[in-house]
Amino acid sequence: MKIAKIAVLAVVTLIIASCGEEASPRPYAYPRIELPEQVYENAELDSVYPYNFEINENASWKPVRDGFGWIDIEYPSILATVQVTYKPVEDNLQQLTEEAHGLAYNHTVRADGIVPEAFRMPENEVYGILYRFKGDAATTTQFFLTDSTTHFLRGVVYFYAAPNADSLRPASNYMAEEVKHIMRTTQWNNK
Repeated sequence: MKIAKIAVLAVVTLIIASCGEEASPRPYAYPRIELPEQVYENAELDSVYPYNFEINENASWKPVRDGFGWIDIEYPSILATVQVTYKPVEDNLQQLTEEAHGLAYNHTVRADGIVPEAFRMPENEVYGILYRFKGDAATTTQFFLTDSTTHFLRGVVYFYAAPNADSLRPASNYMAEEVKHIMRTTQWNNK
């Protein structure tokens, strides 16, 4: 009888204790991304490269294909890279710009939207387009620059993480500002 009273008391206690706020699943948390300070220095690209610009002092560049003028600008603290490719303009400016547009718009399969922004720096003979992507696309930012007669430069930002627009937003916005700085400071060599 004493055991039955203890069992009933335990059941009643459990029922009362379980009353209250309903349990709900909690979303996964993402670690805070520490973004590097935006302090710039001249990239000091070798005389081999027909262009130059400023990059973040926390980033580094390395050649990708010798003789082509292709480089990667790496941001190790946020696992991002800007892949930069160069092509000379040889009566093929329309083909190069169409190719750049096509490569950007290939991301419409995954992107929720693309926002192109015209870019002009006539004093440096630098013209182009900046593309910002919305949604879970493989890249968040692309650009191309040209002087319309000799040089064509294209860049793409990649993160070494799964494309999740919400968790990458701070780093994505940061890298868009980095790309804008590269575009503003681009100068053509051998002019």
